[in-house]
Amino acid sequence: MSLQGQLSRNRFVNRFCNLLLGMALTCAMAPGLQAEESPSGVRLTNGHWPPYMENTPPHYGTISHIVTLAFAKHDTPVTYGFFPWSRARMLAEKGVWDGSVAWTCRPGMLKHFYFSDPIVAHNYVLFHRTSMEFDWNKVKDLESYRIGLTQDYNYGKEFEAAVAAGTISTDVTTSDQANFRKLAAGRIDLFPMEPAVGMGMLKKLNLSDTITFHTTPLQSDYLYLILSRRVPDSERYLKEFNEGLDELRQSGQLEELITTSLPDLPFRYLVVEDGDARCGEQEYLKYFSN
Repeated sequence: MSLQGQLSRNRFVNRFCNLLLGMALTCAMAPGLQAEESPSGVRLTNGHWPPYMENTPPHYGTISHIVTLAFAKHDTPVTYGFFPWSRARMLAEKGVWDGSVAWTCRPGMLKHFYFSDPIVAHNYVLFHRTSMEFDWNKVKDLESYRIGLTQDYNYGKEFEAAVAAGTISTDVTTSDQANFRKLAAGRIDLFPMEPAVGMGMLKKLNLSDTITFHTTPLQSDYLYLILSRRVPDSERYLKEFNEGLDELRQSGQLEELITTSLPDLPFRYLVVEDGDARCGEQEYLKYFSN
């Protein structure tokens, strides 16, 4: 074959391969494009923090169930997508998804999100071995104990300040389960954790009879539904959700749901009593007006 013929053949092969590649990319992208099409209703990212949020049908955890029921009061269906927490927040922040379940009120997030009325209280308590006598009232009482912490968690301003000052002895790991194992083995004395989440982990680790928790909260906060400010329908969704949540609370259905789905947890750890627990526009304007 002549050199010119060879070059022509090569150009033809290259064009044919490029055509096949383009067709393959189109086919590969099609399902993704279809998945991004918004169904009717609100689309929320979610994560793994059982028993509150988990990728287990039909209810996907207690808080996810509450969110679904609140929107159902306005006949608004909810679609959940489960991701690692950092990605769940990013997808909602950019408006790829409408919002996310469920987050504490953080001033920096108000720039990107509307926060709902509080869904449930969110507490950290101190877990300890059942064989160890333990009582405390203030952070200074904790100075004689070895306390296990999980990396990147926030345990409250006063406690964090004591840790930074070096007045509290801590041992940091990347796993809650590892901290519970260390606690059971006597390598640490205390471990702060949300009680319902902690008790669920202890059951799976077969440590429920070995470890308990003190009723004084180390940190108290609330969990909220967040909706992206980039999504045009977010204010409507926010109104629907808050109205539905109030109906659930006023009817007693919310309390019944919590007590039946979390029978081992005293209801006082989840009830919202603080009338100033909202994280909304006043806080947004206060934070971003300067």
